[in-house]
Amino acid sequence: MKKLFILFFLLLSIIILPSALSASTPSTIRIGLTGSFSNRDSIHISNTQIIAGYDSGGVFQAVSQPLDSVSGFTARVTAGVVALYSGNSQVFAFTDTSRGAQIRDAAGGLIRLGDYSYRGVIEIHPSGGRVTAINVICPEEYLFGVLPMEMSHSFHIEALKAQAIASRTFMMYRMNAGEHHQAGFHLCDGTHCQSYRGAGREHINTTRAVNETRGLMIYHNNDVILAVYFASSGGSTDNSENVWVQNRPYLRSVQDIVEYDPIVWTRTFTWTQLNAVLGQAGANIGSATGMVITQTGVYERVQELTIQGTSGQWQLRGEAIRTFFSPIGGALMSRNFYVSGANAPLAVSVTDGDRVVSILPSSLLWRNQMGAVVPISSDSVYIFDGVVSRRVDTGTTQAPTSSTGVTLSGRGWGHGVGMSQRGAHGMARLGYTYQEILLHYYTGVTIR
Repeated sequence: MKKLFILFFLLLSIIILPSALSASTPSTIRIGLTGSFSNRDSIHISNTQIIAGYDSGGVFQAVSQPLDSVSGFTARVTAGVVALYSGNSQVFAFTDTSRGAQIRDAAGGLIRLGDYSYRGVIEIHPSGGRVTAINVICPEEYLFGVLPMEMSHSFHIEALKAQAIASRTFMMYRMNAGEHHQAGFHLCDGTHCQSYRGAGREHINTTRAVNETRGLMIYHNNDVILAVYFASSGGSTDNSENVWVQNRPYLRSVQDIVEYDPIVWTRTFTWTQLNAVLGQAGANIGSATGMVITQTGVYERVQELTIQGTSGQWQLRGEAIRTFFSPIGGALMSRNFYVSGANAPLAVSVTDGDRVVSILPSSLLWRNQMGAVVPISSDSVYIFDGVVSRRVDTGTTQAPTSSTGVTLSGRGWGHGVGMSQRGAHGMARLGYTYQEILLHYYTGVTIR
């Protein structure tokens, strides 16, 4: 019986262990430096002393003595292999093309490529006679370079910790997705996978946030989540299916508790500009005459925008609302906006003791006697001017749009799904912990 129990336990371990390991952080990850060092004739290495080596199961294996060059080195493809040059003289050739041509600083310091510096190892990946640089690095040290690119180091430490965990989770999700596998690396260094510019942008505050949350990630039903985030919501976030089609249960629309210094923006389009972009989109509605918001989400984020014309109308939905305007000055900063004169709600200005923030009445929250934070009813918002109290009207008007064009007045910046970074900063300033911040923006998740 004892032998049968041991055999059953071993079989159960074989079944369960792979899924548990799939969410564990690997010892090194491979970052394709596609922003500045992709598909180049050559790459200059500024270090004056380096060691050449090969990849050995994710570990750097040195195969040369320290190589010296006062002017640095150049990596390029010669006779089908990656070679290193000092000036015009070849000083090393990576003849084993199957193991990854790698270099590191001889003293274990940073590797400098152009204006950037990197921790860990640089691999020179050849393809078609050209080269791309790949940074092979410890995941936590990779995050040292990501965090200051994605969130200001001046933000509250609890917001930075929330960002560190979201970035670590996003890293793991992208790695598991394997979108860059065919290119020879796990992640790229662009916004597609999180902005990364190496060690040059590191800051003591963001590094502290990474170190104090080391290894922590966000899970839903034991799977790491797609922990997306963005700069500013302007009051509320959006459901994932309103942006990327797929309904993810942990990416639900929530109101910000408080957003510190939210982005406020205005865009004006002439009828001539709108007619031009309508033509590019193949919209056969005659000349544009007006624009109106015809559908919003639960917290007023625009879900459908209708452009009216002399012979029809053109409807935009979801993120197409933002990208439609790209040819005439760039995509809209957010879908949290109104059409001036057609959908104009009355905003309220409040102060947090530091600066004045303008918000929509529908975004106001209050703490009741039970200590719960709940929305304020639209018919219970009053403004006191020192003499009388007046109820704020949250209704919309239907005044005609301007004869010269259309003005959109908006708040927020980004796709609006997941964590608002300025919202996280605002919550942290109120005393919320990083756990509370993440559990507010990501629905039904655990952090471990």
